[in-house]
Amino acid sequence: MTRSRVAGDVNRLEDFAPNPDAAEFHRIEILASPDVVYRALWTANLGGSPIVKTLLALRSLPGIILGRAKRSEPPEVTLQSIVDSGFGLLAEDPGSEVVLGVSGRFWRPTGNLERFDLESFSRPVPAGMARAVWNFRVEPSGDRRTILSTETRVTCGDAASRVKFRLYWFVVRPFSGLIRIIMLKAVREAAHATKD
Repeated sequence: MTRSRVAGDVNRLEDFAPNPDAAEFHRIEILASPDVVYRALWTANLGGSPIVKTLLALRSLPGIILGRAKRSEPPEVTLQSIVDSGFGLLAEDPGSEVVLGVSGRFWRPTGNLERFDLESFSRPVPAGMARAVWNFRVEPSGDRRTILSTETRVTCGDAASRVKFRLYWFVVRPFSGLIRIIMLKAVREAAHATKD
């Protein structure tokens, strides 16, 4: 698992966040064909780990305390449930890449997520807001091996939101990265359990 990016690698995130204020990249090699990995990406339980469940529960705690959310056991987390919960589908190249997006004031205790609007991602980020784009990319690596990567990019609308986001990101980034690494491993396990 590495955080380095392959030189010259271009993906669909460039369409939505070419100059991010923050970015994080992770990848993993999987001993399975790209088709198997892509299918596993959509069906794997990405939130089955006790660590991910705990971190997601902690993230929802302010909403519960403030009465904006109900306490419940986190359901199975799949890529589709992530899309259904507020991360909108920005783009999909079937078999190779999925790009999700969300806007909000992430630094606030409840996240203050905006309702997903695909058209808004073609305009500049409004002042006081931030926009996150998140992809999963599947690339062949020879001899029935596949590289599955994920990258998150965040762009802020103005200097004030940039300062707030960077303070938030300083605290959250290690946990965000850990969740993504665990998600990649969950897809690897699901792909390994599937026969070509």
